[in-house]
Amino acid sequence: MTQETVARRVSQLGSAVSNSHVSDIEKGKAMARPWLRRSLDEVLQGNGRLERLWEELTGSGRRAWLHEVAERTHRADALYEYQALVFPVYLQTEPYSRAVMRYGAPWLSTNELAERARQRAERARQMAKASSPIIWLVIDQSLLMRRYGSAEVQLEQLSYVAELLKKERINMLVVPVDEPRHAGNNGPFRVITSADQPEVVYVESAHQGQIITATNEVGRYRMWFAALQGVAWGPSETLQAVREEMKRINDE
Repeated sequence: MTQETVARRVSQLGSAVSNSHVSDIEKGKAMARPWLRRSLDEVLQGNGRLERLWEELTGSGRRAWLHEVAERTHRADALYEYQALVFPVYLQTEPYSRAVMRYGAPWLSTNELAERARQRAERARQMAKASSPIIWLVIDQSLLMRRYGSAEVQLEQLSYVAELLKKERINMLVVPVDEPRHAGNNGPFRVITSADQPEVVYVESAHQGQIITATNEVGRYRMWFAALQGVAWGPSETLQAVREEMKRINDE
């Protein structure tokens, strides 16, 4: 489209904009306000991509859309993740996922719960079969001890993780609960590394997830992850801890 056409179609949406202003935005001489970015996205049929790109390039800590996080995760070259309460969604079995959501989101209907658990499990199976991304995971020892749903559900989940560890599909370390230099008090996070995109961090709370893009902030999460690795058990000790917890469940 010409700048004149873009200006005319944006103006037809309700707010007038001049050809010269469109020209200044295209040349980087002017900043598009939020209403104009939304209108430009609609005129150019961006399906929200223009707005998301603007947020990614101009800020950090913005709200993350679930489909965006899933896409970034599965297309990444490497993931560096810390979790203290649950295994990452891309490592969850269907019963484990259903139990986590059932008690974490009690407002979901039975059908919604079943469908979401099925979708998570399918993505997890795809991730397990894929050669990438390389997954580096650090978890808190207490995660092994939790019994979401039931002991049997946790046993199946641990068996699944143990198999992935033996196949070296994932790299997982455990931070013992009595470690005095535990750096995990900042909460769970995921560093997503891709060859064709800037490295970002995904953090999640009970209300929403956020994508962090600022280089200095991403660097801090890298430091936290390194600190967690430094106080965690090694790969052999971690696998042994998983097997011991499985044995404890079987003996219960």
